[in-house]
Amino acid sequence: MRIFIFAFAFIFDLHASEVDNFTKRSISLEDSRFKLNQMTNLLLKERIELINQKEKGCKESKLYSELQKDFNVLVKGSKLLKWVEKSSEISKYNLALEDSIYQDWNLLDSPAMRELHLVIPEVFGEVIKVHDVRIGVDKLEHFFGYGFQYFDTYYLKKKSIKKALKFGLYMEYFNWGAYGTGVMSYGDLAANFNGMRFWNHILNKNEDILGRPLGPYVLCKNNKWVQGKSIDWKNYIDESFDESINCSLFREEIMVKKVRERIKAIPFDGIKNLSCPIAKNKLKKMVEKYSKYSEYILNFDGHKVIPTFTNWKQFHDL
Repeated sequence: MRIFIFAFAFIFDLHASEVDNFTKRSISLEDSRFKLNQMTNLLLKERIELINQKEKGCKESKLYSELQKDFNVLVKGSKLLKWVEKSSEISKYNLALEDSIYQDWNLLDSPAMRELHLVIPEVFGEVIKVHDVRIGVDKLEHFFGYGFQYFDTYYLKKKSIKKALKFGLYMEYFNWGAYGTGVMSYGDLAANFNGMRFWNHILNKNEDILGRPLGPYVLCKNNKWVQGKSIDWKNYIDESFDESINCSLFREEIMVKKVRERIKAIPFDGIKNLSCPIAKNKLKKMVEKYSKYSEYILNFDGHKVIPTFTNWKQFHDL
């Protein structure tokens, strides 16, 4: 049992904890956008200088691998993420399992969440506000980490966009989502998608998938990398990252019922019997934004049971 517990602790450390975007919804948070922008652009500037000191010429593969040392927690750890978690400049909150919407889940409902709670009482990731959107800090991990996997699949390896999007669904369904904690997060999928866009905007060599080119953030001049446009998080983070608007799915019907009952009892903005999504109009805007990609990023049906796939072929044929 001890090995089981610490194995899941290790998994959560690498791949993010779950987030409760409901329970403390009424707590005021300062907008972290400007501080986050400053640190993101500072890390980019410093990393470019280090690359130029070590490397001659503009090697794109080296640029991407070096940038991941500061941003991609799945590869080298993330200076940006560590700063967000430790900085007193970033307004944030978190909570323990017994205070969350998942508090009624037992060991059979979510063995990963319950076992991890024994060693890490505050199982849930911290919540911050960026450009008036509340997100779990774990979304930054998905943005840079799985976002790069999407980027590598679609833009670098020239595979289909559907293949990249299905990779994210597979990870949520089979790996760290449904079979780990019992939660399939569409907010994670939205972060993955926008992370792909970010990595493409680094050099801006390919068309933006939403037709909104934002880069280049890095340029090659006189055989050296130089910083281009500034990164602004408002161009990526939107309500699709917010799990109270872009609702998650759960592995079992009893898990759905328990969460729904907890959310109903939360006092928020004068709404009685609160449910997910808490703002259908905002979700509708996200559908308009993501258009044909919405089915891989957005959940239109609120909290429900995750579809059952008995084999890989069923999933592959989505």
